[in-house]
Amino acid sequence: MADPKHIVRTEALDWAAMQRIRHPFNAMSDMKIAELGRQAGMTRLGVNLTRIPPGKQSFIPHAHTIEEEFVFVLSGVGEVVLDGVAHPIGAGDFVGFPTDGVAHHFVSLGPDDLVYLTGGERSAVEVSDLPSLGKTLVFRNNVVTLFGANGGESLSLAEWMARSVIGA
Repeated sequence: MADPKHIVRTEALDWAAMQRIRHPFNAMSDMKIAELGRQAGMTRLGVNLTRIPPGKQSFIPHAHTIEEEFVFVLSGVGEVVLDGVAHPIGAGDFVGFPTDGVAHHFVSLGPDDLVYLTGGERSAVEVSDLPSLGKTLVFRNNVVTLFGANGGESLSLAEWMARSVIGA
């Protein structure tokens, strides 16, 4: 009998076949993300299994203003960078991101991939500050809008994701 949608067998994930993605504004960003929550039919909570190769990073430093997020490190070694200060992390470490304005991202230090479970709210609207760019990012109705001193730029979610695929 096949498993119900509620069960995702992570040992069966084909990481080699998964698409590599990056944050469009961070050339060091390189990840593979398995959307476990979506696979299990969840719509209000995003839960992902993420792998970052040694020497690579997660996203651009960002601070959520609406949605909380967490990371639980499963394996590998790395750093969580909080407001520009690096802190070592490894297997068993939990990192929580309340909406307190602290910009964060992750760095994998190797020799193996940094692997972590991440979860967060999936609100209809999300706002993230990108301090290294001096911009604010707004996700709403499948549209991504970047606001800065020179106005705004809007992209469909599909356009944003196309910029995120490594090799695209």
